Amino acid sequence: MALFIMAMTINPNAKKLHTELPGKINESLEVFTENEIKVDNLYATLGRYDFLAVFDAADQTAAFKTASEINNKGILETETWPIISYNDFSKLLAQ
Repeated sequence: MALFIMAMTINPNAKKLHTELPGKINESLEVFTENEIKVDNLYATLGRYDFLAVFDAADQTAAFKTASEINNKGILETETWPIISYNDFSKLLAQ
C-alpha cells in the first residue's frame, strides 16, 4: 500500500448549489469507497484547501484513478501527493 494526501477545493461553480452542496460533496467522496481506497483521515480546513484526505491506495494508478473520478464529478478539484512518514524520510537520508 502507498500513502497519499489529497487536497481538495470546492469548484467555484459548485458553490452556487448551496443547499445541495453537502450531499454533492459526499457523493464525490464516495469514490474512495468505490475504488476500495482506505481513507485514514478526512479534514475540513480553513485555508487554501477546503478538505484534506490522508489515504492508502494499492499504488499510484489507483490514486490517479480516484483523483480523476473525483475531479470528473465537477464538485471538487484535487491535488494529490505521495507521502512517507518523517521517520522513513530520515532513514533515507541516513543511507
